[in-house]
Amino acid sequence: MTDGRDTLRAWLALLNVSNTIKKSVDAQLRAQFGISISRFDVMSALQRCYPEGLRAGELSRQLMVTEGNTTQVTAPLMRDGYVERRVSPKDARGVIFSLTPEGLSLFNDMAAEHKGWIRQAFAKLNTNDLTILRAMLDQLEPDINTKRKSE
Repeated sequence: MTDGRDTLRAWLALLNVSNTIKKSVDAQLRAQFGISISRFDVMSALQRCYPEGLRAGELSRQLMVTEGNTTQVTAPLMRDGYVERRVSPKDARGVIFSLTPEGLSLFNDMAAEHKGWIRQAFAKLNTNDLTILRAMLDQLEPDINTKRKSE
């Protein structure tokens, strides 16, 4: 058991690397495509269920944001013709977001570049390093509230 300093140092290192990669990818998406990483994330979620789309609540859950945040991020995508919003045929109170064909095409272009940027960010790690890193991250307990309640 550590005194906590090693844990905090590891947390700060993980956070620093994650934020640095995220900022770099965001800057590259903005420069090359005029799309923020938040909008890319929305389009990614919608691409996975293309062409059916996702209910607003499900999209928010997948992105781990509020429905208000989802609306705020999707509005410019709708304005630009990349995402459409329609009433659910199963429940008139429900809203479904989906990519337009133009949005799908743009996303596919962005995803190809994104894959290269992520590959570059992890270039110093070999396949074995990546396997170990993923296994280590899988061991972390992301919901600290659950852990604390049981102690």
